[in-house]
Amino acid sequence: MTVRKTNLAAGSELHRFVTAGDFLDCYATDIERTGLPIGDIAQRIFTGLPGWIRALLATRDLGVKAFGLKTTAQLPTDNNRRSPVQVGEPINFFCVRSITENEIILGEDDAHLDFKISVFRESEDSNRISLATWVHTHNPLGRVYLRGIYRFHVMIVKSRLRALSRELAG
Repeated sequence: MTVRKTNLAAGSELHRFVTAGDFLDCYATDIERTGLPIGDIAQRIFTGLPGWIRALLATRDLGVKAFGLKTTAQLPTDNNRRSPVQVGEPINFFCVRSITENEIILGEDDAHLDFKISVFRESEDSNRISLATWVHTHNPLGRVYLRGIYRFHVMIVKSRLRALSRELAG
Protein backbone atom coordinates (compact mmCIF):
# COMPACT_ATOMS: atom_id res chain seq x y z
CA MET A 1 0.00 0.00 0.00
CA THR A 2 2.90 2.27 -0.67
CA VAL A 3 2.12 5.57 -2.37
CA ARG A 4 5.01 7.27 -4.08
CA LYS A 5 5.53 10.55 -5.88
CA THR A 6 6.24 9.95 -9.55
CA ASN A 7 6.30 11.63 -12.94
CA LEU A 8 3.20 11.95 -15.08
CA ALA A 9 3.08 8.94 -17.41
CA ALA A 10 4.26 9.65 -20.94
CA GLY A 11 0.96 8.35 -22.34
CA SER A 12 -1.28 10.61 -20.24
CA GLU A 13 -3.58 13.00 -22.06
CA LEU A 14 -2.99 15.45 -19.22
CA HIS A 15 0.26 16.45 -20.96
CA ARG A 16 -1.72 18.42 -23.55
CA PHE A 17 -2.83 20.92 -20.88
CA VAL A 18 0.54 21.59 -19.27
CA THR A 19 2.24 24.91 -19.97
CA ALA A 20 5.15 26.72 -18.34
CA GLY A 21 4.37 27.80 -14.79
CA ASP A 22 1.53 25.33 -14.24
CA PHE A 23 1.31 23.12 -11.17
CA LEU A 24 1.58 19.38 -11.83
CA ASP A 25 2.05 16.53 -9.41
CA CYS A 26 1.57 12.81 -9.65
CA TYR A 27 1.39 9.99 -7.11
CA ALA A 28 1.07 6.26 -7.77
CA THR A 29 0.25 3.03 -6.01
CA ASP A 30 -0.07 -0.60 -6.98
CA ILE A 31 -3.31 -2.54 -6.77
CA GLU A 32 -3.73 -6.29 -6.69
CA ARG A 33 -6.79 -6.49 -8.96
CA THR A 34 -6.39 -5.63 -12.61
CA GLY A 35 -8.83 -5.41 -15.48
CA LEU A 36 -11.31 -3.08 -13.78
CA PRO A 37 -12.77 -0.31 -15.95
CA ILE A 38 -10.94 2.98 -15.39
CA GLY A 39 -14.28 4.63 -14.54
CA ASP A 40 -14.78 2.10 -11.73
CA ILE A 41 -11.31 2.85 -10.37
CA ALA A 42 -11.99 6.61 -10.43
CA GLN A 43 -15.30 6.12 -8.63
CA ARG A 44 -13.57 4.05 -5.94
CA ILE A 45 -11.12 6.93 -5.40
CA PHE A 46 -13.59 9.84 -5.36
CA THR A 47 -16.86 8.53 -3.92
CA GLY A 48 -17.48 7.72 -0.28
CA LEU A 49 -14.94 10.22 1.00
CA PRO A 50 -14.13 9.88 4.71
CA GLY A 51 -15.40 12.46 7.18
CA TRP A 52 -12.07 14.25 7.60
CA ILE A 53 -11.92 15.01 3.87
CA ARG A 54 -15.55 16.16 3.81
CA ALA A 55 -14.74 18.45 6.78
CA LEU A 56 -11.75 19.92 4.91
CA LEU A 57 -13.96 20.53 1.87
CA ALA A 58 -16.62 22.22 4.00
CA THR A 59 -13.95 24.48 5.50
CA ARG A 60 -12.62 25.24 2.03
CA ASP A 61 -16.14 26.09 0.84
CA LEU A 62 -16.61 28.58 3.68
CA GLY A 63 -13.35 30.28 2.83
CA VAL A 64 -13.81 30.55 -0.94
CA LYS A 65 -17.46 31.61 -0.91
CA ALA A 66 -16.47 35.13 0.20
CA PHE A 67 -14.35 35.46 -2.97
CA GLY A 68 -17.14 34.37 -5.30
CA LEU A 69 -15.47 31.08 -6.16
CA LYS A 70 -17.36 27.86 -6.79
CA THR A 71 -18.13 25.75 -3.76
CA THR A 72 -18.66 22.02 -3.89
CA ALA A 73 -22.37 22.66 -3.23
CA GLN A 74 -22.56 24.63 -6.50
CA LEU A 75 -21.23 21.73 -8.55
CA PRO A 76 -23.26 18.76 -9.78
CA THR A 77 -22.63 15.92 -7.35
CA ASP A 78 -23.16 12.19 -7.72
CA ASN A 79 -21.80 9.63 -5.28
CA ASN A 80 -23.59 6.70 -6.90
CA ARG A 81 -21.36 4.20 -8.63
CA ARG A 82 -22.42 3.44 -12.17
CA SER A 83 -21.10 1.65 -15.20
CA PRO A 84 -20.16 2.88 -17.62
CA VAL A 85 -19.16 6.36 -16.57
CA GLN A 86 -19.88 8.96 -19.25
CA VAL A 87 -18.17 12.21 -20.24
CA GLY A 88 -20.04 15.15 -18.71
CA GLU A 89 -21.25 13.21 -15.68
CA PRO A 90 -19.96 13.95 -12.19
CA ILE A 91 -18.01 11.56 -10.02
CA ASN A 92 -18.69 13.09 -6.64
CA PHE A 93 -18.30 16.78 -7.55
CA PHE A 94 -15.65 16.29 -10.26
CA CYS A 95 -16.92 16.51 -13.84
CA VAL A 96 -15.71 13.77 -16.19
CA ARG A 97 -13.90 15.53 -19.07
CA SER A 98 -12.59 12.55 -21.04
CA ILE A 99 -12.34 8.78 -20.83
CA THR A 100 -10.15 6.29 -22.61
CA GLU A 101 -9.63 2.64 -21.76
CA ASN A 102 -6.78 3.48 -19.40
CA GLU A 103 -7.33 7.09 -18.34
CA ILE A 104 -10.12 9.24 -17.04
CA ILE A 105 -9.70 12.99 -16.72
CA LEU A 106 -11.92 14.96 -14.38
CA GLY A 107 -11.86 18.67 -13.74
CA GLU A 108 -13.37 22.08 -13.28
CA ASP A 109 -12.64 25.58 -14.48
CA ASP A 110 -13.17 28.67 -12.33
CA ALA A 111 -12.24 32.35 -12.35
CA HIS A 112 -9.11 31.79 -10.25
CA LEU A 113 -7.83 28.53 -11.70
CA ASP A 114 -8.54 25.53 -13.92
CA PHE A 115 -7.70 22.03 -12.72
CA LYS A 116 -7.72 18.56 -14.14
CA ILE A 117 -7.18 15.24 -12.40
CA SER A 118 -5.98 12.15 -14.25
CA VAL A 119 -6.53 8.60 -13.06
CA PHE A 120 -4.17 6.59 -15.27
CA ARG A 121 -2.84 3.07 -15.76
CA GLU A 122 -0.36 1.92 -18.40
CA SER A 123 -2.56 -0.91 -19.68
CA GLU A 124 -5.65 -2.84 -18.64
CA ASP A 125 -3.52 -5.54 -17.03
CA SER A 126 -1.27 -3.04 -15.24
CA ASN A 127 -1.51 -2.89 -11.47
CA ARG A 128 0.01 0.61 -11.20
CA ILE A 129 -2.54 3.41 -10.78
CA SER A 130 -1.44 7.02 -10.85
CA LEU A 131 -3.35 10.08 -9.77
CA ALA A 132 -2.06 13.32 -11.29
CA THR A 133 -3.26 16.85 -10.66
CA TRP A 134 -2.71 19.75 -13.06
CA VAL A 135 -3.57 23.34 -12.12
CA HIS A 136 -3.37 26.46 -14.25
CA THR A 137 -3.85 29.61 -12.18
CA HIS A 138 -5.38 32.74 -13.74
CA ASN A 139 -4.55 35.39 -11.16
CA PRO A 140 -2.93 36.06 -7.76
CA LEU A 141 -5.99 34.65 -5.96
CA GLY A 142 -5.48 31.34 -7.75
CA ARG A 143 -1.82 31.22 -6.79
CA VAL A 144 -2.59 32.04 -3.12
CA TYR A 145 -5.36 29.44 -3.08
CA LEU A 146 -3.07 26.76 -4.52
CA ARG A 147 -0.34 27.50 -1.96
CA GLY A 148 -2.92 27.39 0.84
CA ILE A 149 -4.38 24.01 -0.05
CA TYR A 150 -1.25 22.24 -1.28
CA ARG A 151 -0.39 20.27 1.87
CA PHE A 152 -4.04 19.17 2.23
CA HIS A 153 -4.11 18.19 -1.43
CA VAL A 154 -1.11 15.87 -0.94
CA MET A 155 -2.64 14.33 2.22
CA ILE A 156 -5.93 13.66 0.38
CA VAL A 157 -4.29 12.21 -2.74
CA LYS A 158 -2.11 9.84 -0.72
CA SER A 159 -5.03 8.84 1.49
CA ARG A 160 -7.30 8.06 -1.48
CA LEU A 161 -4.63 5.98 -3.24
CA ARG A 162 -3.94 4.02 -0.03
CA ALA A 163 -7.69 3.44 0.35
CA LEU A 164 -7.91 2.22 -3.25
CA SER A 165 -5.01 -0.17 -2.73
CA ARG A 166 -6.60 -1.54 0.47
CA GLU A 167 -10.01 -1.93 -1.20
CA LEU A 168 -8.56 -3.88 -4.12
CA ALA A 169 -6.24 -6.08 -2.04
CA GLY A 170 -6.63 -9.81 -2.17
